[in-house]
Amino acid sequence: ATFTEVPKDVTVREGDDIEMPCAFRASGSTSYSLEIQWWYLKEPARELAHELAISVPGSRSKVTNKDATKISTVRVQGNDISHRLRLSGVRRQDEGVYQCRVSDYSDDETQEHKAQALLRVLSRFAPPDVQAAEAVSHIQSGAAPRRHGPAA
Repeated sequence: ATFTEVPKDVTVREGDDIEMPCAFRASGSTSYSLEIQWWYLKEPARELAHELAISVPGSRSKVTNKDATKISTVRVQGNDISHRLRLSGVRRQDEGVYQCRVSDYSDDETQEHKAQALLRVLSRFAPPDVQAAEAVSHIQSGAAPRRHGPAA
């Protein structure tokens, strides 16, 4: 069983629309009961787990889930499942980690698989790096004639 498509870290500007893919394929020929969930985690799980391990040994997973918000759930019978998370008009407070969790209920014990990506949201008014660099060179070249002009 494996992810066939996972979300990737993405940086967008405020107000943009984004899609995060997540697709999973179960191995074997039997029909599976698969569930896919999208979760929003305020903090990246790694850092969170590290902090929690220090503060509350033994209850790490409980606390991590408290800081997570379930966004959506899709359930299918079959070997393939995919669910794209769509966010439109992204805001600064949407920044964080989006985790795709796939639960496989076909065996006696439920298998859970996770993939996650970090969404960074830039302010709408921050100039993109490329344009900023062009603006700087444009200002410098534009200023040169004025500097020599009066003296000539």
